[in-house]
Amino acid sequence: MHITEDLNKQILVVEDEGLIAADIQKRLQRLGYPAPAIASTGEEALQRARSTPFDLILMDIRLKGGMDGIAAAEVLKAELRAPVVYITAHSDRETINRAKLTEPLGYILKPITDGDLRSTVQVSIYRHDMERRVRASEAWLWTTLRSVGEGIIATDSTGDVVFMNPVAEQLTGWSNSDAYRLPLMDVLALCDESTGQPARNPVFDLLPEENRTYTLVSKTAANTAVEVGCFENRATEELLGAILVVRDIRTRRELEGRLIQSQRMEAIANLAGGLAHDFNNQLMVISGYADELSARLSGEDRDQALEIKHVASVAGSTTGQLLTLGRRDIPRFEVLNVNEVIAEVQPLISHTLGAARTLATDLGSPQGFIRGDRNQLKQVLLALAIHARDAMPSAGELRIESSTWEINPESLAERLYRPGPYVRLRVADTGEGMDPATLSHIFEPSFSAQRPGTGTGLALPIVHSIVVQSGGYITAHSEISHGTSFEILLPCIGTFHGLDDAPTVLLVEDEDSVRCLMHKFLERGGYQILEARNAEEAAAIAKVCKEPIRVLVTDVAMTGMAGTELAKRLAPLHPGMKVLFVSGYRHHTQEHEGLWKNGLNLLPKPFPAAELLRRVQVLLTQ
Repeated sequence: MHITEDLNKQILVVEDEGLIAADIQKRLQRLGYPAPAIASTGEEALQRARSTPFDLILMDIRLKGGMDGIAAAEVLKAELRAPVVYITAHSDRETINRAKLTEPLGYILKPITDGDLRSTVQVSIYRHDMERRVRASEAWLWTTLRSVGEGIIATDSTGDVVFMNPVAEQLTGWSNSDAYRLPLMDVLALCDESTGQPARNPVFDLLPEENRTYTLVSKTAANTAVEVGCFENRATEELLGAILVVRDIRTRRELEGRLIQSQRMEAIANLAGGLAHDFNNQLMVISGYADELSARLSGEDRDQALEIKHVASVAGSTTGQLLTLGRRDIPRFEVLNVNEVIAEVQPLISHTLGAARTLATDLGSPQGFIRGDRNQLKQVLLALAIHARDAMPSAGELRIESSTWEINPESLAERLYRPGPYVRLRVADTGEGMDPATLSHIFEPSFSAQRPGTGTGLALPIVHSIVVQSGGYITAHSEISHGTSFEILLPCIGTFHGLDDAPTVLLVEDEDSVRCLMHKFLERGGYQILEARNAEEAAAIAKVCKEPIRVLVTDVAMTGMAGTELAKRLAPLHPGMKVLFVSGYRHHTQEHEGLWKNGLNLLPKPFPAAELLRRVQVLLTQ
C-alpha cells in the first residue's frame, strides 16, 4: 500500500520535559511538518485541543500534574475523537494494557529516532483519515437505511440481529437496542399465511432474489401481512451476514382488492344495465297486452289481467334498481349540504330502526358541500340503516358521523384516494359483524341476495354504484361481535363553518394554502364561513345557501370565471352583499380602479390578518 504524505497537518506535542519536547518539535520540522504546538500538562493539552483542531496528538504517558497522558487521551477521545499516539519510555504490561483502552493509533518508544517518528506519524495520520471516511460512510449508510420506507434488518454471520431501521422497529415492536445480538427469529416472528404455523428462517429458506409473503406477529401480538426478501452481505469472499427487507403489504393488498372489486362491479354493472334494457322491452310488451286484455275482459278474467299489469309494474321497479346499479339511471346532480340531507332523512332512519335500536349522529363542522343527487344520497343512508337494523336483531346503536378531510399529495392516504378535499361519512353499527371472507363480497349482488342480515336484494350493490357514480369511494370494515362500519368519501366542493348570529362570509380562493390561511383569519374574527376553491363552486354553493351572504371575499384572477364576474352573478341571489377583492397582481390596483368608485374594495397580497378583518368590518358597516 502506498501512502501519500500530507505535510499540511497540525500536530500537538504533549511532553512535560522541555528539552524532549523541543527535540520532538525540531525533528517534526525537519521532516517537513509545520511547527507543532507544545503542551506540558494534560490540562493544557485539553485546552489547546478544544480551541484548535489537531490532526495528530503525540502524547507522553507520564505527565506531571493531576492528569497523566492516558487520562488526557480518554477525554480527548470522548469529546473530540482526537487521534493520539503515545510517546513513552515505559513498556510494562500494566501501562500498555491501560493505554490500549483509549485505542491509540500507535506508540513511539524513547529514545526517538527520525525513522520511527516519521513512519509512526505518517501511518497514524493516514489511518485517522481512513477511519474518518469510514465513519462518514457509516453515517450516510445509517441515515439512508433509517429513511427508507421499508423495514431493514441486518444480521451477522451467526444470525444475530445487528441493525434495525425505524420501519423494522415499528413492524416488529422491537427497538434496535433491545434486538441487538438477539437471534433473528426471536425478533422477526414470521408465520405461514395459510397455516398460521411458525415459518422457517428466511435467511436459509428463501432463494436469491425471492420474495415471499408471511404474517408477522409483533412483540405486541399485532399481525401484519408482510413481504420478505433476503440478501447476503459480503465483503469480497467473506460472508458478513444477511440483509432482510420487510415490506408492509397491507396497503398494496387493499389497492389490489379494490381494483379487483372495481373490475368485478364494473362487469356486474354492465350486465345489469344490459339486462334492464332487455327486460324493460319485455315488460313493455307484457304491460301493453295486459292493458289491452283488461279493457276487453270482465269479471275474474279482467282481475287476472290487472294482476299481470301490477306484477309488471313491480318488475319495472326492479329494472329501475338494475339501471341504477348499471349507472344508466341519470342522476339529478345539485349542490348539497351533506349535514342537511342527513337531518332530512334522520326521522325515516329512526322509524326504520325501530324502538329497540337507537340512532346517534355527530355532524361535524365545517359542514361540507358536495355535488350529488339528493334522493340517491338519502337512498344510500337508508340502505345502510336497513343493513344495520338486520345486523342488530334485538338491540344496538347506529351512528352516523360527518366531517371534512383534505387528502394531500404524497401522503399515505394518497396511495388509496385522489388528492383533494372530501366529505367523509361514517355509518357504524354495533351488530354481529362479519368475517373477512364475508366482508370481501359485501357489495356483490349474489352476496346481498344470499346472506341474511346484510341488506336485501340489490341494496348494497346500489349503494356502491351511487357512490362511485358520484366520484367517491366506499369501504367497509367489520369484525365478528364488534359491528360493521361503512366509510364514504365524496368530493367536497366547499365548506360552511357556522357560528350563531355571526355574519356569513363567502371565501373564494383557488390557491389552497392561501385559502386555508384566510379561512383561519376569518374564523378568528368570529364569522360564519362558506368556502369554495373556484368561482363555479362558489356560485353553486351561494345558490343553495339559506343564510344571507353578507360579504364575498374573492380573488380577482382565477381560472375560469373571474372574481368580478362572480360578484355580478351572486348580487341578485344575495341583495346587499358586499365584495372584497384580493389579488397577488399589482397591476390589478390600477386596472380595477372602478371597483373603488363602486363602493367595492381591493386588497393586494400579501396582507396581515388584521388588515383583512378590518376591511371586512368596514364593508359590514357601510
